[in-house]
Amino acid sequence: MPSALIALHYQNDICHPDGRIPFSLDRDGPEPARFLEASRGLIDSAREKGWSVVHVHIAFAPDYSDLPRNCRLFNAVEQLGAVKRGSWGAAPMRGFEPREDDVVLVHSGNNAFHGTGLDEILRERGIDTIVVTGLATQFSVEHTVRHATDLGYRVTVVRDCCTSGNGAAHTASLEVMSYLASITDSRTIDL
Repeated sequence: MPSALIALHYQNDICHPDGRIPFSLDRDGPEPARFLEASRGLIDSAREKGWSVVHVHIAFAPDYSDLPRNCRLFNAVEQLGAVKRGSWGAAPMRGFEPREDDVVLVHSGNNAFHGTGLDEILRERGIDTIVVTGLATQFSVEHTVRHATDLGYRVTVVRDCCTSGNGAAHTASLEVMSYLASITDSRTIDL
């Protein structure tokens, strides 16, 4: 059965050292570089194996008229002026540009399935197994994993290809997701 790699939010404002969202990952030390290198390698491996690679980007209208205003996380995005559709910040980070045969979805929330048509795309391709990577672990990764398991997908989370600006939240989220999905790392995953 075919598989898909879901790559969440590898965008400039979120991952780049000059990005506008300072709490998306811990930019101090070597961890961001390791996370990005492992993620790039996994995406390349998935392509080599013929998997569907799905890039899910978060972006909002330049005036934030489509921004959910029900939580502090999204309100902070507006205050920072981040991930405006068409901006450098909303664009894929260098090395994470989608290829012609990749799927690219844009959403305005945490869950990759919400409002994107992702479930329909995966089912049309006969996919029942997904691998989830990206950030932030406790937000978009976990929301996507929870929804995917509710829909009946077999899910794997690649721990070194997920990150957060809050290490304790990252660890706790991986522990919670271990009840819903297989947890592995990029060196041992069997693609």
